[in-house]
Amino acid sequence: MNTQVEAVQTYQGKSSVMRKLVWVSPLAMLVSAVVNLGLYAAVGSVFPEVTAWSGAGAGQIIGANVVYLLIGSVVFALVARFSRSPARHYLIVATIGLLLSLALPIGAAFGYGAPGAPPASVATAVTLSLMHVVSYAISVPMFNRLALN
Repeated sequence: MNTQVEAVQTYQGKSSVMRKLVWVSPLAMLVSAVVNLGLYAAVGSVFPEVTAWSGAGAGQIIGANVVYLLIGSVVFALVARFSRSPARHYLIVATIGLLLSLALPIGAAFGYGAPGAPPASVATAVTLSLMHVVSYAISVPMFNRLALN
């Protein structure tokens, strides 16, 4: 009987996570996009080559935040569904994802950026990398705290 009660409580907890994720995910996307746009504008005012680089702009920043945090939301939902320690496991998976995602801005500095875009300057690559870290720093705690509690 205890096992059946635990199974029902676990199912109710997991469905609660999914309901919370419906509002936490768009909130994380919005906050991350706004903060990254602010960072992009602030750094661009000091280093104009950052905002002048054709490989990134406001549309790409918003789109990247939405797409990658949507993927992060799906991964979080899967981890929350199948893990006994979802916060810890999602932190590990998200950290690996962050490290892999840094290949994009670093590659752009070496000329492996958007098609037709020139190589990114060091300031641009650092800014883009910092934006990845900002998205991670915003979304991971939001998912773990708001969706799991």
